[in-house]
Amino acid sequence: MRKQIILDCDPGNDDALGILVALGHPVLDLKAVTTGAGHLAVERTAKNAAITLAVAGRRDVPVAAGAVGPLVRERMIAKVLDMESALDAERADLAAVDFDPSHSADLIAAKVRAGATTIVTTGPLTNLAMALKHDPDLAGRIERIVTLGGSWGLGNKTAAAEWNILCDPEAASIVFTAGVPVTLVPIDAAVQARITNRLIARVADIGGPVGAFAAELLQSLVKTFRPGVFGPDFMPLNDPVASIVAAVPSVGRTAPARIDVELAGRFTYGRTVIDFAGRSELPNNVDVVVSLDEPAIHDLLVASIASVAASRPEGDDQ
Repeated sequence: MRKQIILDCDPGNDDALGILVALGHPVLDLKAVTTGAGHLAVERTAKNAAITLAVAGRRDVPVAAGAVGPLVRERMIAKVLDMESALDAERADLAAVDFDPSHSADLIAAKVRAGATTIVTTGPLTNLAMALKHDPDLAGRIERIVTLGGSWGLGNKTAAAEWNILCDPEAASIVFTAGVPVTLVPIDAAVQARITNRLIARVADIGGPVGAFAAELLQSLVKTFRPGVFGPDFMPLNDPVASIVAAVPSVGRTAPARIDVELAGRFTYGRTVIDFAGRSELPNNVDVVVSLDEPAIHDLLVASIASVAASRPEGDDQ
């Protein structure tokens, strides 16, 4: 049976690739795309999601805008953006689907109650936290949350914190302690699935509007990649990995752990404290992806995008 999923994201070029995977993998049945502020302001993330759905020819999938900022703090602004092409704001040649009028949190709740049992998140967890707080019974209806975020080592925004979690640590704490099974893809593991020149060429070979769009997304991510002192030599795929793990969990080896989010530290605010060794008195609440099968992920990404391209209605606006 196909998994009915909701993708909550903040597009972002890598989020757009995650949408394409969610649309194209045969195991996944994408019921909604919900967006919030994170990588960009909420108006822009919603439009980018709507553009991606239009490129794919999937006007049947609703997209809604949600949280304009975190639950309790002021919104952070990303100082490095992956917008040198692809989803750049000045692109006037890309159509967009219409927005669903619902708030993202309300659309999440409605789709879960209608049967969506898996939620994939690739941005701040504000929308999902709001849905869980507004509807306490919702947690019992969700089979699994697959989220890209956090780290067991260094952060990528501060020395301690990863960007998606740091954008709204209080929301992340609510989600991780809601009693729903969580698969976490931290940035420490995500670096094992890279964007290579060969991968870009394979996606470009798909051709058509979808293949060209996906290849441009990959190329733009590579253009803006800046390796750090301890970072990878290639830009990681990041967000589409979450969709792939939701579809095929075997591409990631997991280890059970306890995760708590630091909400008070002066220098460690937003850090994901991941306890693999059972030192915490609290029970394990996440399955942490600790390694990834890069060749399998590349194959699944290409196959999913090719499926979207093959099923795209002829003559649909780009």
